[in-house]
Amino acid sequence: MTVYGLEYRPKAYTPTGPFQRLRPLVHSELHVLFRSKWGIGLYGLCVFPVLVRLVMLLGYLGLLPLGNQLRETAQALPPELRLFVPVNIEFYVEQVVRMDQGFFIMLVLTAMATARAVAKDRATNALELYWTRGIRPSGYFFGKWLGAFLLVASITVGAPMLLWVIGVMFAADWAFLSDTIGFMPRALAALAVFTFLLTGLCLLVSAIAASANVATILWCLLLGGSSAVAQVISELQGGNAGTSISVWDAAATLARDVAGIPERGTSTAGALMLMTGFGVVLGWFARRRLRLSEAIG
Repeated sequence: MTVYGLEYRPKAYTPTGPFQRLRPLVHSELHVLFRSKWGIGLYGLCVFPVLVRLVMLLGYLGLLPLGNQLRETAQALPPELRLFVPVNIEFYVEQVVRMDQGFFIMLVLTAMATARAVAKDRATNALELYWTRGIRPSGYFFGKWLGAFLLVASITVGAPMLLWVIGVMFAADWAFLSDTIGFMPRALAALAVFTFLLTGLCLLVSAIAASANVATILWCLLLGGSSAVAQVISELQGGNAGTSISVWDAAATLARDVAGIPERGTSTAGALMLMTGFGVVLGWFARRRLRLSEAIG
């Protein structure tokens, strides 16, 4: 039966490319913490250590009381304390990759956002809708990965870059720029690699888990548990042998290698093998869990 006289306006068909279909996934994952007051509060908590570094930077530049004395003290620090001097690459990299400085931030961001990304969609039966909207499982995963990476990188990569820009803008002369411009590309690349690896493993755990809460627990066990076991083995053996089984230490070793920061008692090849092994095993299980038959149940 044909309908006449309703003045329907014709509309031409416009195909939608794969990147356009994935853009909402990236946007959704990037803004997942900003949809509630609790999420904004958690993000603000992760920004607090950056503010401490900002105070250190402004003091080094002489913009705070006793700034000149702080700068002279910083320049006289031994090599193992180079991470407190803003003209050294360790100041920007170690605040993220060191266990005692960056672990809490990474754990909060990934456990409360990335680890729940895929598992939450599975629990709400959203995967079946995605698969019937022209989105492949691989495209869905990489869209989620990109959004999670951008969210975490806003702290782990964006904050150090912002500190450097502030240092360049507020420095009394061009000496700060000339002292830091040589290593900043390597520093940012190292932080991006570190963030990319950990968010990828976290998202694989999320793809395997049956629920968002289970995914969060599994990720905390993998990231924190492997580091704890590595520390115990290291103390029992009286050396650094146990660090080879720590996911955090492996990612940090690769990041320091990219940044060109010397590190004793570690193996870049071993760290690469560990991260590759975890990625392959978790990826195999995640691929099975993201199939259409699994999504439909």
